[in-house]
Formats: sequence, structure tokens, C-alpha cells
Amino acid sequence: AQRMMPMAMAPTASRVGGVAVARHRECRRRARAMSIARASTRPGDTGDGAERGELSTLDALARTLSRDEDDGVDADARAVGIGDDVANDASTRAEEVRARRVDEVRRERARRETTPEGPTTSWKPWWSPLSTVYNVPTVEPAGAYFLAMLHAGAFVADLALLKLGYGNGGDVFLKLALFDNAVVYDSQWVRCFTACLVDFGLLHFAAVNLALVTIGAEAEAIIGTSPFLTVYILSAAMGGIGSMALDPSTLHVASSDGIFGVFGAMLVYAAINVENEWNMKGFTVRLLYCGAFAAALQYLASVPTEDGGHVVNSVGHLWGFLAGIVMGYTGLSPMFTSKRFETPPEDRMNVVDVTSGPPKTFAALGALSFTILSLCVVVLLKRTLDVDPRDVF
Repeated sequence: AQRMMPMAMAPTASRVGGVAVARHRECRRRARAMSIARASTRPGDTGDGAERGELSTLDALARTLSRDEDDGVDADARAVGIGDDVANDASTRAEEVRARRVDEVRRERARRETTPEGPTTSWKPWWSPLSTVYNVPTVEPAGAYFLAMLHAGAFVADLALLKLGYGNGGDVFLKLALFDNAVVYDSQWVRCFTACLVDFGLLHFAAVNLALVTIGAEAEAIIGTSPFLTVYILSAAMGGIGSMALDPSTLHVASSDGIFGVFGAMLVYAAINVENEWNMKGFTVRLLYCGAFAAALQYLASVPTEDGGHVVNSVGHLWGFLAGIVMGYTGLSPMFTSKRFETPPEDRMNVVDVTSGPPKTFAALGALSFTILSLCVVVLLKRTLDVDPRDVF
């Protein structure tokens, strides 16, 4: 009964039980001593017989008291044993609780190492919020920051050459931008890919680079460095090819076309993974970011140059956006899977990208092949057949 008591009542119950046992033992000892004395001393005993009876009575009383003391020691030992058992049970339960907590900490640490929430070091506070349901595997962004540095390098180089008197302020820009005639007649096809590294004007430079270090870096953390660079460069190339084919301007920059391609890939990522069901806040914040940058870049595209042309144009933005959607859908945007697509009972569940590995490589090679094929078609129509796609469409 004492073992079944709550821990808080065990010491009190032990003391009460000890007092009752002591009283019962004392009563038994007195009754036994009295019965032995009556049995040992009979009427008529005199002399030596009386003395022997008294001695035997004393011996019997001593033996009785000795047995009672032994019984008391055993009872006390049993009481102490019960208390020790209770204390041991409490200590065992405390050890089990501590062991469970240590095991939970270790499992959480291992989970964060295998699928960390956010990049390897941290998830930037200005990015969209993370999911509270699933652990989305991410990488530390480097490509977006590297592209921003290249943009800044080209811009600062032109400014420095102008200040030093060695150029007109656009030497690097003219070597990298996309000129229709240079691509069509001089076979400078690489301009379709280098046009994503230059910007037209200070406002365009600021908008593109701010988008790269914010939503671009977040997109890279989610879809990976290689897929991000592939989407940005090839979307920019497709935007330049579309501008060269359908826009009346003969000079194009494609950096903002690449940004629109990243927007398209992130839109596909949210759609195929139904992100609004398990990360509504993050989905909404990222959508607002993309909308704000898209509105700013479209405004710059609407501003004509002095000759009425549009170096930054909506045609390039549209082609870049569509290219990003196609590349994201064909495998460059992650497609996650988990054991159960539902809210887990305890911890957030890990998700795995089923398109990782060869599927992403095949998707990138296919996008590169289609980009080169599109460029060949436009150049062929303009150079060999003397047909301007703008006259056709």
C-alpha cells in the first residue's frame, strides 16, 4: 500500500506505520513475558526450586526480549528497504526523463544537420518566412551575390574609366550588351549570354541588384546554386533573343529578363508543391516581393530612350518569365515529397527533392539546347532569308 502512495505522501506514511509497528511489538512482548512468568512460577515451589523457577523465568524473559528486539530490527530494516525502493523508483523516473530529453536534443540536432531550416548558416530575416510544417532543404546562396558583384564591377569600371578620362562611360557596357547587328552579321552570339551582366542606367542597376541580393538569394537557397544560375542566365538569353526578334530596338540588356525568369521558376516551385497549403505566410510574402520588383522593372521598361527605343523592354521580360516557368516545370524547380503530406503530430517533417541529380542536369541541358536553337532560328531568318521576325509576327 505504501508503494502505491504518491511520492509526496510516502515519508508521512512510513512514520505512521513505524509507530504502529512499535506499539504492537511492545504489547506482544509484555503479554508473552507475563504468560511465561505465570507458567514458570507455580504455587508450592520453595527453596532451590523457587530459585530455579525465578532464574528460568528471567532467562525466558531475556530470550523473549531478545527475539522481540530482533523482530524490531527486521521490521525497521524492512521499513528502510521500502523507503529505499521508493527513492530508487523516483531516481529511476528522473533519470528516464533526463535521458529522453537528451535523446530529443540529439535527434533535433541530427535533423537540423541533415535538413536545416534555411541556409547552412542562417535564414536571412528579410526573406520570406519558413514553413512551420515541413523542413525545406536549402543551400547557402553564393551565385546571386556573385552575379551582383559582376554587375557592380561592370558599372564601377565604366564609371572609373570615365572619371580617369580613358573612356566615354560605357566601354564595358558596349562590349557586353546585345546588339542585333553584332549577333546577326558578326556572329557575336556570346552577347546573348553576357547581356545579363550589364544594366542600363542607375535606376535599372539599383533595381536589378537589389532583386538579386534579396529575392534572388532566397530563390537560390531554395532551388540550389546551379539551377539558379541556369535559370537566370538562360532566361536572360531567351529574353534577349525575344527582344532581338520582336522588339524594334537594336540594343538590349537582359539582366532584368533573367530576374523575371527567376520569378517564373519560383512561381512554379510554389505551384507544384502547393506551398500555400503548408507555408501560407512565406508564399504570400515572396509573392509580394516578386510583384514589387516586377512592377519596378516594368516601369523602367516603359521609359523610352532619347531616340524612342526601349533598351529595357517588356518583350524581353515576358520571354524571360516564360523561359523561367518552362525550366522550373521541367525539373529545375524542386518537387518535394514526404511520407505524409499532412501536418505531423510532433516535429516538422523532412521533405526530399525528387528531381535532384540527373533530372536537373537533363533539364539544364535541354534548356540550353532550346536557347541555342531559338537563337539559330532568329539569326537564320534575319541573315540568310532576309526576313525580320517582327514583320512576321
